[in-house]
Amino acid sequence: MKHAMIDCYGCKNHNLENLLYINDTLNKLAYKLGLEPIANPYLIPYYYGRVKEDIGVSAFLLLKGGHITIHTFPLRECYFLDAFSTDNFEEKVLADTLEQLLPYNRKISTFSSSARRRFTNIEFPFDPNNNFGPHCLATIKMKKPFTMDECYDFLDRIVYKINMDPITRPYVIKNKITTPEYLSGIIIIAQSHISIHYDYQSHNAYFDIFSCAAFDYSNVENILKELGKVVAMELVVRGTKHKSNTTILPEPIKEISSLWQKNINK
Repeated sequence: MKHAMIDCYGCKNHNLENLLYINDTLNKLAYKLGLEPIANPYLIPYYYGRVKEDIGVSAFLLLKGGHITIHTFPLRECYFLDAFSTDNFEEKVLADTLEQLLPYNRKISTFSSSARRRFTNIEFPFDPNNNFGPHCLATIKMKKPFTMDECYDFLDRIVYKINMDPITRPYVIKNKITTPEYLSGIIIIAQSHISIHYDYQSHNAYFDIFSCAAFDYSNVENILKELGKVVAMELVVRGTKHKSNTTILPEPIKEISSLWQKNINK
């Protein structure tokens, strides 16, 4: 099992807005890492937030029991990648392949990985004005089998419970048509993504919130306890090298593009 995160800075590649190129990048990463895609990549342009510098593309490729996501910020010359798989993969191959496909400056970028273990006392410096997240990782021993409907509803609701902004509805899929081993769900948020991968055999679920904004992580474990016993939880601080400059856009632009959110919450 491996969970790797790379915050890539110093990226002057114009392909950060190229949907076709990002689509191919996700496919090539999975191939190079020896991981198993279970669907085609999904790409979501994001151009209607209140902060001009936050425009870009969010994209994900769901794997057997995992995912690869990329969130690009062309105006900030950076992008963030999150790769999780219940199978192992080489971190160096990930970093090297990514550098070839979407060149970044390693000296000013950050790389972190996790074995999803539980910290008895989680302590770290966290400045909400300069740091991201934190990235929240958890393993849950589910109290009962997890259905597609339950997975969808869980993702649909947790966004609002932790005060995030959805830019899609949840996407839920089984890894195989017959005798599936994993049920995977993901929802793209303005702050990045929330995902959960359920193992039908072990009844473990692997959950994460990959966030580019501070949020109240203190209540996340209580929310997850509704699904079962939280047997591992880890918090990773990100964004220590992010440019904080912001340009606030006119509110009507955001209002028009967010009508669907009002419709689903009537």
